[in-house]
Amino acid sequence: MIGNYHKCNTFLACIVWALVLGTTQGQAQQENLPKSLSLGAQAVSVVLKHYAFTAALNPKTEQPLTGKGSWSISKEIPASCPQTKETCVEVFYEFPAESVRCSWVVLLNEDGTDGMFLDENDDAERYMLLTATKSEAKALVDTRKKPVFPPIAAAVGASGAVVVNVLVGKTGEPQKCGVVSGPPMVQGAAIEAAKSWKFKPMMVGTRAVPYAIQLTFTFQTVNPSFRKVYVAP
Repeated sequence: MIGNYHKCNTFLACIVWALVLGTTQGQAQQENLPKSLSLGAQAVSVVLKHYAFTAALNPKTEQPLTGKGSWSISKEIPASCPQTKETCVEVFYEFPAESVRCSWVVLLNEDGTDGMFLDENDDAERYMLLTATKSEAKALVDTRKKPVFPPIAAAVGASGAVVVNVLVGKTGEPQKCGVVSGPPMVQGAAIEAAKSWKFKPMMVGTRAVPYAIQLTFTFQTVNPSFRKVYVAP
């Protein structure tokens, strides 16, 4: 679904996460916003606020997408939109030459700065990754485990926060992990703990989708006999 990635480990974590969230194509998206359409620009902005490109290959060409897609919106109201006065629109990101068409149904908030995703198609799931917001993250954690403070790290007084990005599968299992930042001596402990966490599925309408979530493990020590680990969310 998200391409051919390595299993979560301390040596390849950063490389894996860079592949998962590949930024080059994300920048290309910004350049192709439908600026002539106020509603379209709002809807696209909401998509880009919550999604990032994956490094998934097109199964037909076995190559990554070119990054030269175009944005558009549907002229019709999608069936999944509620019968209310709220603005609801279907937005597309298309690569016609590669037969790829990502689509999302977005229910915009009153000022158009954010919204709720009511549906997405298979291409959107394959090529774009939803990221849990800070407000969503705590509710999505099902079970958690604190890292084991490495004795050698405690002995030398190593401390600080390790930020870990986790790619969560459709059923809530951690699939890939990557260290964003943190003291090297405790990064391995944070990764091992993150791999043991369980999460609730992320739903877009009736579809469970993979998503990214960020965890922070804070290691604190004053001396080898006093050590604590704080976890967020």
